[in-house]
Amino acid sequence: MNTIPSLFFQKSEIYKNKTLFGFKNNKKWDHITWNESKDMVINLSLGLDKIGIKKNDKVSIISDNSYQWCVADLAIMSLGGVTVPGYTSSNEDELYHILSHSESSLIFTNAKLLHTILKIIPKLKKIKSIVCFDPFEEKNYSKQNIEILSFNELRKIGSNSVLKKDFLNLYVNKLKAEDVVCLIYTSGTSSLPKGVMLTHKSIMTNIEGAELLVRDINVKHHRFLSIIPLSHAYEHTAGFLLPLYIGADIYFNENRDHIVDDLLTVKPTLMVAVPRLYEVLYKKINNQLLYQNKISQKLFLKAVELGIKKFQYSNLNLLEKLIDIFLTITVRKKIKNKFGGKLQTFISGGAALNIQIGLFFNALGINILQGYGQTECSPLISANPINKVKLDSVGLVINGLEVKLSKENEILVKGNSVMKGYWKDKKSTSKTIVNGWLHTGDLGSIDEDNYIKIIGRINEMIVNSGGENIAPVPIENFLLSHDEVEQVMVYGNNKPFLIAIIVPNDELIYKSDGDIISLHNIFQEILTSVNKKLSQNKKIRKFILTEKSFNFENNQLTPTLKIKRHIIINDYKDKVSDLYKKSYF
Repeated sequence: MNTIPSLFFQKSEIYKNKTLFGFKNNKKWDHITWNESKDMVINLSLGLDKIGIKKNDKVSIISDNSYQWCVADLAIMSLGGVTVPGYTSSNEDELYHILSHSESSLIFTNAKLLHTILKIIPKLKKIKSIVCFDPFEEKNYSKQNIEILSFNELRKIGSNSVLKKDFLNLYVNKLKAEDVVCLIYTSGTSSLPKGVMLTHKSIMTNIEGAELLVRDINVKHHRFLSIIPLSHAYEHTAGFLLPLYIGADIYFNENRDHIVDDLLTVKPTLMVAVPRLYEVLYKKINNQLLYQNKISQKLFLKAVELGIKKFQYSNLNLLEKLIDIFLTITVRKKIKNKFGGKLQTFISGGAALNIQIGLFFNALGINILQGYGQTECSPLISANPINKVKLDSVGLVINGLEVKLSKENEILVKGNSVMKGYWKDKKSTSKTIVNGWLHTGDLGSIDEDNYIKIIGRINEMIVNSGGENIAPVPIENFLLSHDEVEQVMVYGNNKPFLIAIIVPNDELIYKSDGDIISLHNIFQEILTSVNKKLSQNKKIRKFILTEKSFNFENNQLTPTLKIKRHIIINDYKDKVSDLYKKSYF
């Protein structure tokens, strides 16, 4: 099992008629077994071969999460092709860059994106065909000078192939561990996205390291609910390929607004998510608490208080222990049932987890294990073990990797999970991998128990006019712990003090009825509260309030929900300039 397709086909022989994928069909859950998935993969792979896709050809998938996405990915890999995932939230320029730079030959997409894809096709000379996952109106695209096939049509083409019986010997068994299997483009927070070349070996090594962590979670049959885009390396490995490795069921959430309903019906045991989800759930739970009676509120708050005390390894006295048992039955069980009742843990990654939010959920019996990774490392580097969680850390390095700190405290990583390099970018590759060590660009520390702590990104560090280095993320997390703050960015490069650009909570804007003075006073009080926790050089002196959220449309968010600091500052440069002009500091 040294390649991903060989893993998939071997597991298919073991699990056969067991469910692999769960998906919505007319608003009801439907299922596809391992055997059905195997047949789809073989037919689709042979269909790709029939229309001219060969070994090492790049094939892009730009679509929402679905079982078809996974089947297409496995079919491309089985043929020896290279999958190039793209985000559905990307604009035309971003999609064009990925498709042209990767030299993709074919695109898998869905009907709602077909029109956008076709707008950039005339500029892409290498694209041979487009395959649409779901039904589309053929008459609307009859004049296009490119072949458009449906997913089922391509499967049918492959099903008639005479090579079907010898598929494994002709294709899968000839794959090598060192073959590049996917080009995953970085989120591009400060420059154009780079294509990270990951191999069968790098991903398989990463999965094996991750599986050791999952093994400590005492569940016989795991069930995942997939909510992060599969184009994200984090979800691709931890939410798709790891479940394949352990024989888990994978269910796909189709709509973020239905996550709570899907949790109740799917009853997942494990979920991979980004901190933004926990922030949203945290605020929803607290908002709902406001409408509860006084007794319910007091019980809830006591459950959080005692839960935090337990989590921080403080001893409860006898009375507290009895109260805590009562609260587990009356409060925590109800909360856990809202997450399906079987959830063992969330695995958090992609960005820093707010410690207060992590404490809140763990106190209520909802485990959150914070991990750390990079696309360039396939992507998992470290994670908290379930039996000893340190919320202010990203855990212990996974098996198969080495981690050390440079003189500047940059986190360096070595091992088989490290990428082959950046596609068509030897200069960036040689800067990033030096003597076998991946230079992550993250600043960190390692404590006495070997837990890794992230201080900040080298390229995100604020250097003020006094030459002091300040990490903005911890300050932003302090602000985000307040319900009134929806989004925030802290700034102060080469400036005498820090400022914040704040997006207020929608409900707060609605309640204030546009009263800017009232809103300003609310946030001034929040800043005063936060500043008391901060040293002098980290205090926020001034702020800008904006009703416009950081989002994909205004290009202020990456597809992985990271803020594009340089874009935001440029968009607010006049207001930022005014803040510093009016300053007496």
